[in-house]
Amino acid sequence: MIVSFIILVVMTIIASFGSFLIKKASNSGTIIGIFTNKYLYISAILYLVSSVLSMWLLKRLDYSIVVPLNSLCIIWTMLIAYFFLKEKIGIEKIIGVLLIISGVICINI
Repeated sequence: MIVSFIILVVMTIIASFGSFLIKKASNSGTIIGIFTNKYLYISAILYLVSSVLSMWLLKRLDYSIVVPLNSLCIIWTMLIAYFFLKEKIGIEKIIGVLLIISGVICINI
């Protein structure tokens, strides 16, 4: 069970980095630039890995646990935005993350 939860956290981190790379690819300017950007294809691979891990988890854990815990992506995405895109984290985002963490804890009690 612990291994499954560790894999779930890793899966959400992988998905969040996939989103980050889509953001990087979108900065290419034109649609041709986006489709020729390596980050688009790396993000597709990350999403594929994340999806395969999700399917593996759904075989081992309840659907009512796996899907809500996907909300961890929001936390990783905020941290990635802060550290790699230099976005600001306001009090609203911090409160939102605390609520998500509270929900994750409640689901697993």
